[in-house]
Amino acid sequence: MTTIGGTGELRLLELITDYLGAQAGGDDAAVVEETGPFTIVSTDMAVEGVHFDLAWMTAEDAGWRALALALGDLAAKGTSPTWALTSVAVPRSWKVDDFVGLFTGMHALAAKVGIAIEGGDMSAIDGPAVLSLTVAGRASRRPLPRSAAKPGWSVAVTGPLGGAALALRQRQALRLEPLLEEGKRLNELGLCCGDISDGLIREMQKFAEMSGCGCDLRAHDVPVADGASLEDALTSGEEVELVCVGPEDLIRKAGLTMVGVLTREREVNLEGAEIATRGYDHFA
Repeated sequence: MTTIGGTGELRLLELITDYLGAQAGGDDAAVVEETGPFTIVSTDMAVEGVHFDLAWMTAEDAGWRALALALGDLAAKGTSPTWALTSVAVPRSWKVDDFVGLFTGMHALAAKVGIAIEGGDMSAIDGPAVLSLTVAGRASRRPLPRSAAKPGWSVAVTGPLGGAALALRQRQALRLEPLLEEGKRLNELGLCCGDISDGLIREMQKFAEMSGCGCDLRAHDVPVADGASLEDALTSGEEVELVCVGPEDLIRKAGLTMVGVLTREREVNLEGAEIATRGYDHFA
């Protein structure tokens, strides 16, 4: 019997696509209403030892980080967030201060972006802690799903990449801030955007899976964060920067850094560099 380990995230997504709503479009956020204004809902998970480590970050940092990355899905869809739900499962050996700290960190970011954590659930667990966040918001226009991408469109990013990988190596907790206002601006221009949660190359593979459009990425056009490597910039996940695709004139109007072009072939090609990995995959 085939097990999940080694199957790969994209293959698992392919296996369940028929069971997802038609409007999902292969995206990390779902559009609820058929007519605007639209409610956008997304869910995200943070697992201890995978997404956060209390050996070198505080619980407050972990809570902030989890909500920031969940809100990144809404930022990609041009959404003004309105509320969040959080469910947490923690081992009985956890310190009470760390449990409270998770919520302290989430609340601090929620207050900054003007939303409330409206409720959720909690449970004990034998294994590492798991934090699940559902976030929702409103958008004035229907965001384009990944499945709408077309060959010939340009690929661009909003800023330097690789900072998350650098921070992980240095055991430095980042207080990430989702690009909510920038996401609204880009969606209003008519661009299709995604958050870079698993690395730039991996995100383009998701576009290919859902739209049938591959990509030629120009490695040395990708902006690199200070201190990071080119490989970091191409593969680092949990970034707040966005990747956007659209007609070249719209990309130029948006003032973004162009890093490639969508192609008719489904494959994602990297021009100008050889790297050891292609990004993070939970199920590889």
